[in-house]
Amino acid sequence: HTILGRLGAADAPSHTEEVKRDDGLVMRSAKRLFKRISAEGAAPDTTYVVSASFMEIYNAPGAVNECICDLLSPDAGNLQVRYNAKHGFFVSELKEVPCSSAADVRAVLEVGVQNRRVSATAMNRESSRSHALLTLRIDSESAAGADGSGGALRRYGKITFVDLAGSERLKESLSEGNARKETQAINKSLFTLGKVISQLAQGKNERHVPYRDSKLTQLLQESFGGGALCLMVTCISPAVTYAEESINSLNYAQKAMNIRNRPVVRLDEQQQLVFDLKHENSVLRRELEAYRARYGALSPRSYAVPGIDLRATDGGPAAGASAAVVAPMPAAEALAEPPIQNPELVEAAAVDVGSTRQGGRRARSIQPPSSLRSEP
Repeated sequence: HTILGRLGAADAPSHTEEVKRDDGLVMRSAKRLFKRISAEGAAPDTTYVVSASFMEIYNAPGAVNECICDLLSPDAGNLQVRYNAKHGFFVSELKEVPCSSAADVRAVLEVGVQNRRVSATAMNRESSRSHALLTLRIDSESAAGADGSGGALRRYGKITFVDLAGSERLKESLSEGNARKETQAINKSLFTLGKVISQLAQGKNERHVPYRDSKLTQLLQESFGGGALCLMVTCISPAVTYAEESINSLNYAQKAMNIRNRPVVRLDEQQQLVFDLKHENSVLRRELEAYRARYGALSPRSYAVPGIDLRATDGGPAAGASAAVVAPMPAAEALAEPPIQNPELVEAAAVDVGSTRQGGRRARSIQPPSSLRSEP
């Protein structure tokens, strides 16, 4: 009820977008979404396209692994989870329905709920035997790109509402036969999701996250560990009898709160490349300005060439010497050895190297320059 709300009571003929008391999170979010992208709240010269898909993950009789069913097209059979570098994990051949208002989203929700698998147990008369995922995709296109290129700027986003089937204890639900296997499959998928949440809460950069252990975690990879915001709503009972289950549910949600994601705006591939290059160029410019402010302007440095006298006379090469080869100084060398502007420091840095014979071996001694030697 928290996610789906009370269905069956359609919106008024005026198609108002006001939130009702019996609306679940799906309808509340849909009404707010269409209110934001309406003519009053949308950005100028921007068009929006919204589509919806609805599926469930369940354990079919005789199936070894989890099965995926399209709730908008139940005759499609078991759908497969695919992966590519562009979209990540996704369900192939999943039906998407265009939606132009919150009423269309309600129609999609009602059709899917009617096809969802439920059964009666000793604890719940209409117990969900599957995990349901309803996804709203929002694509926007502006007339002129914000980057000044003049082309249309396309953004892509989606909202995934997940209604997880609750974990059950067999001794309390008294499930038998296929219902018993469904309970075991539900508990297993929830346990796998808990492991993923625990790994992400501890730091995903140093640990392996077992996304591929379950189809549920595969489809939720972008939500939990990608560039999206994640919100978990936990429903608990105030009864003392279920205090242990309530504490476990709160601990489950507490781990999800520790996940820190950084949302990103999804753009078209070419526009994303241009955006990344401009961002990198801006970062390099700021870094270069900081180096110039600290070390001064960088100037070319002459590199010593064997056999060539680089001592200059009146600003030019020494008489009878070839011209010096001047090459730009690398950035790394510029940072390691900044140019010395004080001539006295240059003289102080010079050393006289002499050589003497001691014990048949050649010994080298370093003497300070004459200007720094103390008088006797």
